[in-house]
Amino acid sequence: MIIAKTQFSIELMPVNKNQHFVPQHYLRQFRIEGTNQLSVARINPLRLIDRAPIDRQCQQDYFYKDDGQLDDLLQQFECDVAPVLRRVSEQRKFDPKELAALRFLAVILDIRTRKAVELAKVFPKKISYEVIKSAIERGELREPEGGWKEEMMDFTGVAGTQLKATAISSWLEMQTLGCKLLEAEDGSSFVTSDNPVVKMNQLFATIEPYRSFVGFSRSGFQLLLPIAPHLCLFFYDPKVYKVGSRRENPVTISRLDVDLVNSLQLQSAEKCIYFHSPEFKPAVFQLVMKNASLRLPVSSSLREFKGESEEESILHIRQPSPKLRHPWAFCKYHKKRKIGEDNRRDPEWSNMVEAVVNDLDKHPGRGVFESMEEILGCPLREADAERLKKDIFCSS
Repeated sequence: MIIAKTQFSIELMPVNKNQHFVPQHYLRQFRIEGTNQLSVARINPLRLIDRAPIDRQCQQDYFYKDDGQLDDLLQQFECDVAPVLRRVSEQRKFDPKELAALRFLAVILDIRTRKAVELAKVFPKKISYEVIKSAIERGELREPEGGWKEEMMDFTGVAGTQLKATAISSWLEMQTLGCKLLEAEDGSSFVTSDNPVVKMNQLFATIEPYRSFVGFSRSGFQLLLPIAPHLCLFFYDPKVYKVGSRRENPVTISRLDVDLVNSLQLQSAEKCIYFHSPEFKPAVFQLVMKNASLRLPVSSSLREFKGESEEESILHIRQPSPKLRHPWAFCKYHKKRKIGEDNRRDPEWSNMVEAVVNDLDKHPGRGVFESMEEILGCPLREADAERLKKDIFCSS
C-alpha cells in the first residue's frame, strides 16, 4: 500500500455562506446523465423526487461556522480528488496514488457530514444537560420558562473539531486495510446518501453485538463508499476477510448483494437517498419500504443504565452500526482469521499512529511524515520495512 506525500498551498478566501457537508463533486458522480441534477428520496416521510439540483443538496448556511481556513482546505481537497473519482469511475481501477486519495476521501466524508456531527454531540449534550439540570435542582441556576430540556442547547464548531482531531489517525489506520472496487451486476445500481460512508464490523457483530467495533483500527473493520451508480469502494480487514479472488478487482457482485449494500446506505443516511435516474424510483421505493425499520435514531448511540444507587447511572456510548439482513456472497471469512491484541487489526501500527498524533499535538505545524521520521529516528524512505509494518511505500 502507499501513503502519498501531498503538499497544499492555499490562499485563504472569505468564508462562504453556503457550505456543503457532502461535496458537489461527489454527488455529481450520481447525476442524471447530461444534467446537473439527480433523483432524490426523502426518507421520512417518504417522498420521491424525479429531479433536484445538486447545488441545493447536503448544504447548510455556515455549517463550518466562521472557520474559513477549514472551508478553504476542504475546497482545495475537493479540487484535487474530483478528477481522481472521475478517472477511477471511468477506468474501473485505481493506481496506488489514487488509492491514497480515495482513502482520505473516505475519512473526510465519514467525519464532515451533518449526521456525523450530530452523533458527535450526543454524549457532550447529555453530560451538559445533566450538569445544568443538577444546578437547577440545587437552586444555583434559574429554570427556563417551560422547563429545562436537552434540545434547548447545542454545540457549534463540531465539524472542524472532528476533522482536526481524527482525520490523520483514521487515514493512517486506513493504510492497513485492503480495498476492492465492487461493480454492480448489469441491471442494478448503487445509491448514495447525505451520509455516504458506511462503517461496520461483520466479525464482531456476531461475537459482541452490544459493542459496535467500528473504530478504524479494529480487527474486522469494514467501510463502504459508493463512488458511482456502478461502483462502490469496499475497504476491509485482509486478515479476516477475503473479497472475490485474489487478483479480482473490480469484483462484480450480484443484484442481491447490491440490494444489501443499498440497504446499508439507507441505514446510514440522515434524511436523503440519491440516485442517478428517475427510472430507478420503483427500486428505491422498495428499498425504503423493506429496510426503513432497520434505521436507528442518532440518540440510540447513547444508552443509560442504572448504577449502584438511585443517584448513579452508567452511560454507554457507541457508534451505530448498520445490520446485514443476511450474509453477502462477495465477502467471506478466511479459514484462519487473525485478530490482533486488544482486538486491534495491527497493534504495532496503531501504536505508531498514536505516537504520531501525540507528536503532532506537541509540535503544531509539523507534518505527518516529518513526525514519523522523528519517531523512527531516520529518514522515512530508509526506515526498516518491518518497523513500518512491511508496506509503507510499496503496494501490497
